[in-house]
Amino acid sequence: MTDNQGSLSAASGTQLFEALRALQERYRERTAGLPQREAPSEIWAGVLFRVGEHSMLAPLADIGEILEVPRDVTVVPRSKEWVFGIANNRGTLLPMFDLRFFLFGLQTSRSARNRILVVRRDSFPVGLLASDVTGIRHFEANLQTKETFDLPAPLVPLATGGFVLGGRSYPMISLRKLMLDPRFSLTGV
Repeated sequence: MTDNQGSLSAASGTQLFEALRALQERYRERTAGLPQREAPSEIWAGVLFRVGEHSMLAPLADIGEILEVPRDVTVVPRSKEWVFGIANNRGTLLPMFDLRFFLFGLQTSRSARNRILVVRRDSFPVGLLASDVTGIRHFEANLQTKETFDLPAPLVPLATGGFVLGGRSYPMISLRKLMLDPRFSLTGV
């Protein structure tokens, strides 16, 4: 009796395996004609901000955080005119620079829309005062152009290209290049 049950289960196991193999073959035949998914295009992310009347993009990877302008800003004596001051940012001293003053020699008009872009110079955080931050924008990376969009002279060395979307141009600048500028320091001495 045990032999009959053993051969019965062996036969049904073989039949089950053959049924699964036939089912798999039918599946392959029916899916062979389906279209292949296209690989998603690479996305470039950046922060759109304004310095005076100039709108520009900076790579999201260059910006550590975006802050409201701190209420308590300490003026740095004998500093260069574009040094906005120093503030405490969660226990870390944050030197802040007026980006418009640094680039164009014009002080940023103070408003509730002003923001501080926190970037790193080596491992040291630095705040850049921007007139306004619109927000994060995403573009298909393959739409990036090397065109500089007739930028004003102070922005040309920082330009890395840009994007055109809906007939509007968005120039990209490198905040990392800005941090390497030898004029970019706290003191005028």
